[in-house]
Amino acid sequence: MTKLIASLFIVAVLLSCNSNVVYDEYINIEKENWKKENIATFEFDAVDTLTAHNFYINVRNKGEYPYNNLYLFVTINGPEGNFSRDTVNCILADDRGKWKGKGWGDLWDYQQPYLGNVKFAKKGKYIVSYEQAMRVEDGLKGISDIGLKIVKVK
Repeated sequence: MTKLIASLFIVAVLLSCNSNVVYDEYINIEKENWKKENIATFEFDAVDTLTAHNFYINVRNKGEYPYNNLYLFVTINGPEGNFSRDTVNCILADDRGKWKGKGWGDLWDYQQPYLGNVKFAKKGKYIVSYEQAMRVEDGLKGISDIGLKIVKVK
């Protein structure tokens, strides 16, 4: 019984530490081979237009990923049909080939800051999409998941 109470307390503390996380989702890349036509799409409802938010691009890659970076086309569609499009270069490894993310086994988890101190102009549904822009004909091998995390700025 004591172990159960201690476990519940630890879970409650961990959950309370992440209360500023507004959105945190990953999309699994089929067969760890991201084809150009497979666009990762994230949808969320913005309800707070007063607080600033930070956006992060999350990448999970295998050790076999053949490049030190990942170029993405990132599109954000707002609730009124307006949109923005950026090209983002995620540097996954240093010049010596050491992965920058946190790793366990042969899987590495990297978080790339994308936008900082953003206030949503309008409440409503936003759609963020990632398209891999590495110009690889037969798919980008070694990317297992791609994600989006949005955090309220304290």
